[in-house]
Amino acid sequence: MRLNFDTEAIRLMTLFENVLHVHVKDCVVDAESNSICLVIEEGMIGLAIGKNGASVKHAEKIVGRQIKLFEFSGSMPEFVKKMIPQTNSVKVRSEDDGRVVVEVHVEKKDRPMVIGRDGRNLKLYKELLKRNHGADDLIIR
Repeated sequence: MRLNFDTEAIRLMTLFENVLHVHVKDCVVDAESNSICLVIEEGMIGLAIGKNGASVKHAEKIVGRQIKLFEFSGSMPEFVKKMIPQTNSVKVRSEDDGRVVVEVHVEKKDRPMVIGRDGRNLKLYKELLKRNHGADDLIIR
């Protein structure tokens, strides 16, 4: 899938690749929560975080924003499980109109944390799924 980046995202991706020493596959800047969400190459999340979170804390100091890291996976269900650790099960289904819907089951007590205040986390997860795997909708149950 082809991704389009604005100049700020390209600049941030280059900065993080130099600071964290890992390949950044995707970058989403969330102006509402003043954070940056990065999708890191599969298997490299530990290197990106660094010992005791030192690498990511250093990068946060440089940009002055919170950084959220997600590990990429070529499999959509595996990507969802890495993105939402509270996931119990993931179902991917194709609707009659060609839309791809991802249904995620989480414990009732974890649902507010997964969805986030005003649905912020859910919006972020939907955007990352659409950009990286072409999913049209994400449903939390």
